[in-house]
Amino acid sequence: METGYQRGKIQEESLYYERKKHDGSYPLIGVNTFRSPTGDAELKAIELARSTDAEKRSQLERLHAFQERHCREAPEMLERLRRVVIDNGNTFEVLLDAVRCCSLGQITQTLYAVGGRYRRNM
Repeated sequence: METGYQRGKIQEESLYYERKKHDGSYPLIGVNTFRSPTGDAELKAIELARSTDAEKRSQLERLHAFQERHCREAPEMLERLRRVVIDNGNTFEVLLDAVRCCSLGQITQTLYAVGGRYRRNM
């Protein structure tokens, strides 16, 4: 690990495949093979859609209403999730239950509190 051997090998393999993809010797469907006969013109015509202020407010109101409806069960479920993560249990099973009464933000904050955020060290 100290010499960076694994990292070097991963970078070499990545560069190798990137070159093959770029020169076409490594076919990727839709990227460098079987492309549209009209070219990429239709991709440039796609307009980026942004939500309006009314849509944003509506979404926030629905989030607050959801959190109010589940204000009693959410803390218990988040504590259960935290406990399972700490105990190395089946996190997926608890997540399936948690999404019924907790928002994505609540779940994410609970997981960050237990495990922290991933940061690449270079």
